[in-house]
Amino acid sequence: MINYKQIMVEWQKAGLKINGFTTGDINDIYDHLVHNADNEIEANKMFILAIRKAANNGAKTQWAVSNNANQWVQAGLTNADEVGEYEHEAKDMRLPGRYGKPVKTESDLDKITPEQIQNQNEQLAKELGYESVETMAKGSWEKLYELRRTREERLAKRPKTGLTATGNQVLKRF
Repeated sequence: MINYKQIMVEWQKAGLKINGFTTGDINDIYDHLVHNADNEIEANKMFILAIRKAANNGAKTQWAVSNNANQWVQAGLTNADEVGEYEHEAKDMRLPGRYGKPVKTESDLDKITPEQIQNQNEQLAKELGYESVETMAKGSWEKLYELRRTREERLAKRPKTGLTATGNQVLKRF
């Protein structure tokens, strides 16, 4: 037996439109779920989950609820637990990416070990052309020291070079 009170509370909480056809739509969706669910209690649970999913997706009409219920029935789901697992798996499969590219997920590290840091430093030193991590550190320090020492001189040259403060070329009029 359909629990109209609970369904209507969820329907209103979700902000779905209520009109003259709402009762008929609710009955159609519920009948479809009861026919395919394990029992009526599971059909009620699945109906409420369909309403909540529609609300989370920003839907305002009964079509979203109906589509959610149909999707689950077509997937062969017969109870609320299966729906939860199905939605969890579907969420994991469709992580949003930027510009259509999938998101690269990495495994979480409990704690970075000193060996991992050392390996990374050695790899970076080789990529930059240094013999060891110590020579890389010394070379980096010398470069930063040289840049700091010549900063005033480099800033004084800037107006003479015809560049703006941001480094863009100044337009010259003849």
